Amino acid sequence: MKEMEQKKILKEVGTAIGISFLMTMLFLVIVAFFMLKAGFGVEVASKLMIAVYVLAPAVGGFILGKKRKVSRFLWGLCVGGIYFLVYALIAVCTKDVPVGDIMWVALPVCLGGMAGGMLS
Repeated sequence: MKEMEQKKILKEVGTAIGISFLMTMLFLVIVAFFMLKAGFGVEVASKLMIAVYVLAPAVGGFILGKKRKVSRFLWGLCVGGIYFLVYALIAVCTKDVPVGDIMWVALPVCLGGMAGGMLS
């Protein structure tokens, strides 16, 4: 029975993370569209990217918080943490970016996931 519960939890966390990344892609397409049509500058695009980094894990945290009825903020934080780890891994592997330069993303991402879990 315990193994079944662990598989269920892993499936729920994986689903929440997957939805978070799908939301990221959707938000990035929307931001790119508005940048193209409205001619946003780099400052506005940077602020919109931070909003994407907060909203996408918040959606995943919300979904996982709905499924896991207890410690919702911790499950949301878990989604935010995993989201950040995957983001950091992709950023370091695809760009020549020092790890220290992407660490500033950790706090908003984790807090976004936690907020989504708390709002669920």
